[in-house]
Amino acid sequence: MSKSIYNATQRAERCVLSLEQSVYHACKKERGTLGKIADIYGVNYNTLALQVNPNRNCHTLAPETIELVLEHTQSPRIMDAICAAHGNAGWFLLPDTDSQCDEIVDIALLGQKFADLNSTSLDAYADKVIEPDEYASMQKDGYALISHIQTILKNAERNMERNNDR
Repeated sequence: MSKSIYNATQRAERCVLSLEQSVYHACKKERGTLGKIADIYGVNYNTLALQVNPNRNCHTLAPETIELVLEHTQSPRIMDAICAAHGNAGWFLLPDTDSQCDEIVDIALLGQKFADLNSTSLDAYADKVIEPDEYASMQKDGYALISHIQTILKNAERNMERNNDR
């Protein structure tokens, strides 16, 4: 798989992006997202568009802008980018407190996420050279696996608390 370069769409789906790129893709994934953010939070649409455009350097991407986009889109790409920038961080979403979970399905999905990481890693190591896109794909699959492990543990904790209160 080395030496194969992803196009922009493939990279956005398969890799961990830079913070600027992840904010841009979060705003462009659904038509009208940028306008909705501008309307909801009372910011100037044109300024916002210039801030999230990674190809423009006349406006910088302010932390407040990142927060608005993340709050509105709930984009996992932004969280992946922040964790990748830190280097030794990971993130996960906790399951809703009132949601019913099927532990068997969660465990089966854990196996699938592990298989995804395993497959991505084997493809990357096939020629003994890890390219940046391959590493970013491995990183994304690894974060998904860690996130799912945390979800299973949180659901198990809730089950334990619910069933041991008697």
